[in-house]
Amino acid sequence: MVGVIGIAPKDGEIPCGVPDYHGGNMDCKEVKEGATLLLGVNVPGALLAMGDLHAAMADGEIGVAGLEVAGAVTVTVDVIKGKSLPLPMILNDDYIMTLASDEDLDIAVDMAVANMVDYLADNEGLTRHESTMLISLAADVRICQVVDPKKTVRVEFPRSLL
Repeated sequence: MVGVIGIAPKDGEIPCGVPDYHGGNMDCKEVKEGATLLLGVNVPGALLAMGDLHAAMADGEIGVAGLEVAGAVTVTVDVIKGKSLPLPMILNDDYIMTLASDEDLDIAVDMAVANMVDYLADNEGLTRHESTMLISLAADVRICQVVDPKKTVRVEFPRSLL
């Protein structure tokens, strides 16, 4: 999996080790072969960067590192225009995932859940109330990493329910 992957932020510079809306050091084990990571383009050219490859890493990354390895990553980059999504997001065959990072883990959870509510309400024809209830019944909240000053959380919603 790719631990650090992101694009340039809207304003100024940010170290690649900082996770946020631009991606960065999210250490999300779902950023792997077959997954689609959605990030917003904030500056011309986006300035995509990636690294910090892991052969294995559990959710939480509590020991500051996974099984770090050298490797190569092959990606396909597409620009999706005219779509407003709560980014970053990950899509795979089984799940739609929203991610959020904050120094306060509770805030990161709230942000990731709110992003999933927004996604379902704005893109899947559900009301916000229906989205919230469905997330409460069927989605899982997972902690990607807790070792950076900003902790990263993901909400996994089963695609089969849509």
